[in-house]
Amino acid sequence: MLVGTWQWVSFLLGLVTLSIGMSTLAFGDFGGNEFTVVSTLSLGGWVSVTAPFAGARVDDVGIRYRGIFKRAVLPWSEIQSISVDYVGGNGLLEAEMPVVNKADGKELPILILAGYTSGQPRVNNRVRRQATAMQEALARAGSH
Repeated sequence: MLVGTWQWVSFLLGLVTLSIGMSTLAFGDFGGNEFTVVSTLSLGGWVSVTAPFAGARVDDVGIRYRGIFKRAVLPWSEIQSISVDYVGGNGLLEAEMPVVNKADGKELPILILAGYTSGQPRVNNRVRRQATAMQEALARAGSH
């Protein structure tokens, strides 16, 4: 299973959001914001339960992507190539992530595996290793 730092960051943010909703629920002072309480409980619960299982699995069948809000199973026959793309602009919010380029021309960015970059060249070694592992698996699948 390929995992990234966003998996754990998302988990912690989900726990914080869930805690806010639970503390508001415990004190019972909604102040007319019942929707906010239900939203924080729902979103925090969902993210904190799904984040630990997020990532990408690469096997003989293809790539199975499990994000926080999106899941996809792509057999090797539907994948044209694997590349690395950038997210964000210049500065602190710049990251790399693997992108699956599908045979139908669409892309599946694997956001949960994104990793921060800094300096020049903009390279995140973990993301590059994960993309290389996917590329090698694609090459093995094509040679069969």
